[in-house]
Amino acid sequence: MPWITVQPAGLPVILERRRMPQLRAQLPFARNFHSLGLRTRVVLCQLPLVSCMLVVTSVFALAEPAMFANPLFTLCLLLHAVLLAACAVVPWERLPERSFQIVPVLDFVLIALLLHAVGRTYSNLMLLLVFPVIWLSVSKFKSRILVAFAGTLATALVPLLAPGGLDAGHLLRLVLLPSVMLAISISVHIIANNMDFQRDQLAVKEAEVRRLLAASREREQLLHAVVDSIDVGLVALDAEGRVTLTNRQQDAFAVRAGTSRDAAPDLQQGRQRIYDGDGVTFLAPESRPVRRAAEKQDVAGQLLWLGEEPQRIAVSATARSIEGQDGDCPGGSVVLFKDVTNQLAELAAKDDFMSGISHELRTPLTSILAYLELALEHPDLPAEVAAHLEVADRNAERLLTLISDFLSASAGTLEIRPEPTDLADVVRAAVQSAAATAAAKDIALDNQVDHELVAAADPARMGQVLDNLLSNAIKYSPAGSTVSIRGWQHAGASVLEVADTGYGMDDADRLRVFDRFFRSSSARRSGIHGTGLGLVVTKEIVERHGGTIDVASALGEGTTFTVTLPAAEGRSSSAATKPEAGSGGLRNRAAT
Repeated sequence: MPWITVQPAGLPVILERRRMPQLRAQLPFARNFHSLGLRTRVVLCQLPLVSCMLVVTSVFALAEPAMFANPLFTLCLLLHAVLLAACAVVPWERLPERSFQIVPVLDFVLIALLLHAVGRTYSNLMLLLVFPVIWLSVSKFKSRILVAFAGTLATALVPLLAPGGLDAGHLLRLVLLPSVMLAISISVHIIANNMDFQRDQLAVKEAEVRRLLAASREREQLLHAVVDSIDVGLVALDAEGRVTLTNRQQDAFAVRAGTSRDAAPDLQQGRQRIYDGDGVTFLAPESRPVRRAAEKQDVAGQLLWLGEEPQRIAVSATARSIEGQDGDCPGGSVVLFKDVTNQLAELAAKDDFMSGISHELRTPLTSILAYLELALEHPDLPAEVAAHLEVADRNAERLLTLISDFLSASAGTLEIRPEPTDLADVVRAAVQSAAATAAAKDIALDNQVDHELVAAADPARMGQVLDNLLSNAIKYSPAGSTVSIRGWQHAGASVLEVADTGYGMDDADRLRVFDRFFRSSSARRSGIHGTGLGLVVTKEIVERHGGTIDVASALGEGTTFTVTLPAAEGRSSSAATKPEAGSGGLRNRAAT
């Protein structure tokens, strides 16, 4: 007997079981039972009882054909056929809800008529009561269990109407049969309700799965739309290093590097024209970014050249691992390819420009220095004029040194000659040189380095560093503000700090302040001219000394540059700790 459950309309239906490995055979109509029409389902629910009645009829036809002479028996068979026909003909959909539940009640009547027709001898036919009992037990009828019990009890009393006394067997059937049917009715009712609950839960979960699936498809479409719209090539790898996703830009890169439009977008084919950063050396597949990412290597800015002249392009590749769900092993990698051809061309053009302009400036500056030297050698030169010419000569010499440094920095030949140097003298000279510019803007220079501060440094180069830092601090500070210079020794190193209370920078600008030709947004808004090269040269000088330079800044609150240099061996400074801001020292109010 298959499990039975109830549709929302109340019709008992055969519950479709999930296909399990050990239960592969199913009735033809079992899987699609819920989609059948109401009349068809009513007929199918009545068929088990009708089938058993056919068996009973066959047995009587073979074993006791005289039973067919009994009009009640014949009437019972006829009524079963009529009821089955009614199940198939009556338009149950048009009748009031659950009107078809009259069928199991009529089954009780027909079974009682059969028992009355055959007599007490065939009282075991009472087992047919299980069909209407189960049908009623799974229905939505409120008094279904009570009706099933009453129908069973009434049917069990029918054989007692026949002549003869009440023996122990009849009494046992009278008591036991209703009790058994009541137990079956309660059990089926509980199971049916549980099945209904599980079916409702499955329906809810199925709806949620469908919703999540639809949302996942929408997100997938959005992801593909986003990755296809960016101008960066993308290759995604799974944990085994297999390519799972590429975008249109990456396909375009593959076409540029390949020999046809079916070139591999991961740029790993050996025949693809891919060259190292020098643009000449062929890059082997095992050294390419996607192969390295598949081997769980991180790639940071690997420069590649794709294709041949004149259509070749330069791309910068970056690869990062994706953390797996367990947090231990990587779940895959993402490789990004960015076209940097224009950026490289711009950098080359800037380098050519700086080299050319430096050469062009050197010629007239050399002439200026020559004439200043001749003027200073004049015997009748007034002392005041001579002093002014000496300042001009000194600054022209410094300008010539700066131009030479630009050329050397671009060529990577900046020369450093470190020696034990008292940075306090370098600071004083730099403050003196910057005094006139600071006075013109009414900016105070607060020199707090009034003690010996010895470091292993090239004094001329460190003069350039301080000139650049002081010049920037004055340039990007408002009138009436203060620029402070502090110095101390810490952990075997000499530290200089130049702080202003000027415009400051946000975090994005602060991270790029040492990039070549970069100028902060506040500097651009201020309208102050600059090339964006001073801090590049400054950082180069400090790092060639084996030191470091750091910057701290906040928009509208000022900027602080901190230079750390190795202290000179065998020398010590009286400044052992960092002085407090605003503490005593040589204060030069440059406004006068």
